[in-house]
Amino acid sequence: MIFSHRIDKDTCIVAIEGNIALDGVNEAKAFLRPHLDNPEIHNVVINFEKVNFIDSSGIGLIVSIFKTMQQKEGKLALTNLSQKNLEIFTITRLNKILEIFPTEQDALAKVR
Repeated sequence: MIFSHRIDKDTCIVAIEGNIALDGVNEAKAFLRPHLDNPEIHNVVINFEKVNFIDSSGIGLIVSIFKTMQQKEGKLALTNLSQKNLEIFTITRLNKILEIFPTEQDALAKVR
């Protein structure tokens, strides 16, 4: 997995490239932890535009981020999910609790 991020006011926008799977979850946690622990970050937007695949470990990672943001009274938003990845969130019914948007701009408008 390849990660990049930028900070926009109180929001961390993260772009992930590759597969969110068991072999990369620990790497993802290590990358995200400083941002999630930052008291100035209240929202996280994750851009899935270049994510090919997400497995159950990746789903667990997203749920963990969601819980962390809830504890901070912040928001998590997901954007640019492929049809295949959107189906995974629909099958697991996580689309009912997670905020999923077609574009990064839509997500940013909602979390602010």
